[in-house]
Amino acid sequence: MPFVYVLGLFGLFAFNLAGAASDVSRDDLDAWLKQNIVIDPPVAGTIIDVEHLDTLKPWIPPGLIDEFRFPEVRVEIQETLNYPGHHSYIEASKRFRGQTRLGPRNELENYTAGQPFDEDQISAAEPDKAGFMVAWNQIHRWQYTGYQVDELTMTYIDSVPGDGPLDPDNGLIGGGTSTRQLTQSYHRVYLSKLAWLDKQNYRFDVAGSDTNFFKDHISFLAPFDVKGTMFVVERNLDPHADDQVNIYSPTERRVRRFSAKERADTFMGSTGTMDDFEGFSGRVLDYTWNYLGRHQLMYVPDSQHFVTQGFGPYSRLPHDRWQIRDCYVVEAKSIWDGHPYGSRVLFIDVQTLAAVLSMAFDHDHMLWKTFLTVYRGPAPQDTPDAPLHTSVPSWRGQFNIDHKSNTSTVVQGLTETFHPTMGAKQIKRIFSVSNLTSGR
Repeated sequence: MPFVYVLGLFGLFAFNLAGAASDVSRDDLDAWLKQNIVIDPPVAGTIIDVEHLDTLKPWIPPGLIDEFRFPEVRVEIQETLNYPGHHSYIEASKRFRGQTRLGPRNELENYTAGQPFDEDQISAAEPDKAGFMVAWNQIHRWQYTGYQVDELTMTYIDSVPGDGPLDPDNGLIGGGTSTRQLTQSYHRVYLSKLAWLDKQNYRFDVAGSDTNFFKDHISFLAPFDVKGTMFVVERNLDPHADDQVNIYSPTERRVRRFSAKERADTFMGSTGTMDDFEGFSGRVLDYTWNYLGRHQLMYVPDSQHFVTQGFGPYSRLPHDRWQIRDCYVVEAKSIWDGHPYGSRVLFIDVQTLAAVLSMAFDHDHMLWKTFLTVYRGPAPQDTPDAPLHTSVPSWRGQFNIDHKSNTSTVVQGLTETFHPTMGAKQIKRIFSVSNLTSGR
């Protein structure tokens, strides 16, 4: 029987949150990070309501906590679980421990597989070097072959609260006004630095695995004006090489190359960019990195819902169970002066190395956007022969909020997240740029 803080309902989504988080400065976040926490976190099974929300302030950063301030909020605290990664990743991390180093321009040198840098190396490094170490760890976290979601939606939500529920069939059970919804499929495959392929030089036996780290395939399924639009993204192993992004446009009936600077533009008119996928999916060397320490954060690493649930005045807060977990905190600043973000602060789970929360600040050091990712936890890794495909934290959704305009994009997987076993023929068929126009 959970311990419940209860507050009566005062009417449907009566609080208007516009402007609250946009008043948060970078100094406010720094003060929160430096606070001396003198209370214990709530125990597993506790449910917090709005009257007792301030008891969670130590674990929810300023700006984001404002999203919880509505009468119907109920926050369920889950036990903090153990997500060690697959045995092969752990063994590779031990085998190559201490061998990886940062090069003269902070690129990885002598990296083979597993976690590039351990806690001792991060703790001993200067903040500017430790930041790069954490960033490289995030890029090379345990992910098996990658993941596939056959159908996911991007729902664009306006600044007008609106009566709820917004879209209960698709998990949006709060208020808000939807202006557009795109449906797509997504598939990422990692080609190299694969811990379990120690007998294959840690890479797939497929063309391109000696030069490419991963490939993405994105295909838009609806509505009609974007249906058939496809992206293939290729990330090079050379950290100084630009991504190769090719787009097929059905209206133009041709493939065009996506420029590197377009990664900083909003993706398909949403509130995020391509670099904001899963908190951060950009190139490490496009940024300078500074390590800000460790801090406990409350987020959703083990969703209880098949389709991520969003509630609140704008259906942009996970209605789920939350864990309080240790995170690295790093600041990233683009080396490109024209980048729209002044900086971003990332919270990276110490164990899973996923970038679970990203807070983007403008050039005046005011909070602009937050990106909060929801996962489903992996299966327990009790034995060395535990299945590979169930050992990965599975992406299930992302809540992207533009606090200046008070608009948001809620991204939800409508079908299961797979971590499929891949073969050379599948990889060639799905991820080849030459196949973008096949049959069209």
